[in-house]
Amino acid sequence: MLSRLRIKNAELRIKKLLLLASCFSILASCFSILASCSEPPKQKQIEINGSKLKEDVIKANKPAVVMEQDEINAYIKSHGYIMQSSGTGLRYLFIKQNPKGKKIEIKNEIEVNYKVWLLDGTLCYSSVKNGPKIFAVGADNVESGVHEGVKLMKEGEKALFILPAHLAFNLIGDRDKIPPKSAVVYEIEVLEVR
Repeated sequence: MLSRLRIKNAELRIKKLLLLASCFSILASCFSILASCSEPPKQKQIEINGSKLKEDVIKANKPAVVMEQDEINAYIKSHGYIMQSSGTGLRYLFIKQNPKGKKIEIKNEIEVNYKVWLLDGTLCYSSVKNGPKIFAVGADNVESGVHEGVKLMKEGEKALFILPAHLAFNLIGDRDKIPPKSAVVYEIEVLEVR
């Protein structure tokens, strides 16, 4: 009789454990179903008004642009230059012209002698020290103002360009000799157009 009682108790414990395991299994399934039904949190969308942003950026930078133009004008006046200006703000003056020279076009590879200095007269780079530079017009990693300027030239010509910061090294400079937000002066002589 004692052994039957032990067997019944053991059977009851097994049934309780099976019932408990079933309950945990059902709870886990319910939790899994509920978790898969909930939507992910929605991200708040921000609308950007492109034209307003552009106006705000122009307004914020206007004093700096005016100051830079005043510095460029003072430089030109102090040197007695009579320079032309492009729509982008590039200033240029031909020092030596060659009407019969080959005209420079986009993708031409050109070889140039050059000097680069700041408006205060600090010489930054020169082909005298570094040798002539060869680059593909409109394609190579050269300041956008240089690409614009050399397209006005022909082989054998020499010109002086003043590049405002946005056509030169922009807000960060070249991280070496040209400081951030600096206008630069280029003297470029086109040696060869290929």
